[in-house]
This record gives sequence, C-alpha cells and structure tokens, in this order.
Amino acid sequence: MKCTVAVLLTRGPYGRVHVPEGLRAARGVAAGFDRHDVTVIFTDDAVYAARAAVDRDALNMPGHITDLHAENGKMVVDADAMNERGIDADEIANDVTVRSGEAVAELIRDADHTLDF
Repeated sequence: MKCTVAVLLTRGPYGRVHVPEGLRAARGVAAGFDRHDVTVIFTDDAVYAARAAVDRDALNMPGHITDLHAENGKMVVDADAMNERGIDADEIANDVTVRSGEAVAELIRDADHTLDF
C-alpha cells in the first residue's frame, strides 16, 4: 500500500553519516515495491546540507538525490531553521524548496510514516 513518508534530516552535514544515509533511505523507500511518496526535510543543523555551496560529492549525496528525483521524491528545507542559523533563501540549492516552519510541521503531521536521521 502506497504511503507518504517524511524523512527528517536533522544533523549537520560534515563529520557524520546522517545526511547521506537519510538520503539513501529516502531513495530506497521511494523506489521500493510500493513506490511511496517521499519528502526529505532538511531541518535543524541539516539546513546547512541544503545550501548550494555544500560539497555534495564529498557528502556522497549526488546519486541518492538523482535517484530520489527519478522516483518523484521531493526535498524541502525548513525556513524557520534557516532563519535561526542565518541562512538566506538564495543560499539554498535549486532542487530544494524552502517551506515555512508551519508548512514543514504540516508535512510531518500528515505523513503516514517518518524517518529521522
């Protein structure tokens, strides 16, 4: 049965495996047998990984993101978390949508399942 899944990325991108592992899990859930609707949410310190300037190759992100997009997965970033960290919307990568904290909370609340990384 097809479900909506929110994958929460909450940890900083460098020195940890949480961001690439969260993206790997998201692509797997999106491409699985039921092809669930997956939204990756960059929040808390993971907002740094949503920036255009981040070295995606060093973080092993490109293949995961390509596969996620191929399965119609989405990536959003929490504007409230960005504001708390002094990150402007123009710093965010083109393939990541900026959403208000309220909109992010709604995505999480409405998801059938959440995964936290």
